[in-house]
Amino acid sequence: MQVKNHWGKLSRWAAVGSLSLTILLGNVFPVHAEEPAVTPAVSSWSVNTLSEGEKYGIYPLNWYYDGTFQKPINVDKFNSIMNATATKLDLLGFKKKEASLSFATNKVITRETVITSLHKLLSNYELPEAFGMTAAAPIDYMQQKGLVLGTKIGLELENPATVEQATVLASRMVEFTYDTADSGAEGLMWKVTNGKNTLYLLGSVHLGITDMYPMHKSIREAFQASDDLWVEVDIVNGDMGYFTEKMVYSDGTTLKDHVSVGTYEKLQKVLTKSQLPVDIFDSLKPFAVSSNLSMLGYFDNPTESEIAKVTGIDSYFLVKALLTGKPIYELEGIKLQADLFANVPAEQQEKELNVMLDDVLSETGGKEAVKYLKEMQLAWVEGDLEGLTKTLTTTGQLSEGEANQRLIGERDKNMAGKLAELLEREGENTSFVVVGSAHYAMKGMVVDLLKEKGYNVQFMQ
Repeated sequence: MQVKNHWGKLSRWAAVGSLSLTILLGNVFPVHAEEPAVTPAVSSWSVNTLSEGEKYGIYPLNWYYDGTFQKPINVDKFNSIMNATATKLDLLGFKKKEASLSFATNKVITRETVITSLHKLLSNYELPEAFGMTAAAPIDYMQQKGLVLGTKIGLELENPATVEQATVLASRMVEFTYDTADSGAEGLMWKVTNGKNTLYLLGSVHLGITDMYPMHKSIREAFQASDDLWVEVDIVNGDMGYFTEKMVYSDGTTLKDHVSVGTYEKLQKVLTKSQLPVDIFDSLKPFAVSSNLSMLGYFDNPTESEIAKVTGIDSYFLVKALLTGKPIYELEGIKLQADLFANVPAEQQEKELNVMLDDVLSETGGKEAVKYLKEMQLAWVEGDLEGLTKTLTTTGQLSEGEANQRLIGERDKNMAGKLAELLEREGENTSFVVVGSAHYAMKGMVVDLLKEKGYNVQFMQ
């Protein structure tokens, strides 16, 4: 595995955003094209686990780049991991034997210290029999459950643990605990069958939260059982050049030349309010400005924004497919989605930009959009199809406005048509299909269209 190349592709996810009106519909745009100057020093054996663990929120993403990931872990980072892991396990609701625990604070944190501390943390909960918490020694138990790999002789328990090793062990602990407790985010998934062909349709929320991870193992197992992954747009492997060309003016003009004085002045007020240079979007067309502004409105700081994009559902599965070598196919592609917005008349683009600017400058400051996104995320975690559909319909997010009308109708018919082709293939085939949840949840869209075609469609609860 070429870890450096993988990280080069994965890092592009830190440079994409979503239109606030299309969070559930998979239209993503690059905010900038640069990749991080430093490629994380990550071992090939740890990449898959770390890709899972970063979603749990048990360590900050900047650890990849601070130069210490493969160095001995210090007390501060060790305590940070232990506290964050405990916070994640607390969410399972198990009763604790002791209100709080303390862990070794020796100057040198050995591999044995990390293993026994994680076992101590797990043992502090009153757990079901499924966990098999017997009198086995901590290291023996952790080996039996697959949390520690290798023989005792090869573990080199007396050696200092690296930051990487500690985060991997903590990540494994979280997944093991959630899976054994039969817990995890429920998600919104449908199973569609026709003969020997199967589609798993998973709805996405493109900006996520750590509560979405780990996903319930039934979702992960469905992905593992699938031959390939289908998404609206493959951002990881796709060429974003076409998208970028559509976003910017190429004739020497700038945004100021294409919108009214009032619109441009309003934009400057918004950028000043956001503590950004007032000319930062001058090269972009109105629809691209709207895209970037929508991202600014959701988050108070860059860290929140980065976590939201990394924990997006389609982001997760694209990365997972890349790391496991699973083929990735597109239902729509970059060109279709770029044209969807870029071909909107300039006057309409400016009108929609003004709606967003007015919202940001209003008394609520765009907080309604934040509330709307949070409701969708929590509904996804709970597998609450009715709740998510209610949020979509009561807010008018997908039923009002010309911008929203472009996102429904013909697109869903085309998606359903392509999925029908997959269901009609010869032989036995299984595909995992991730698109915006609204395409599945809303009445008359993809799920209903597949039912009308006579396929067996079941919502997996």
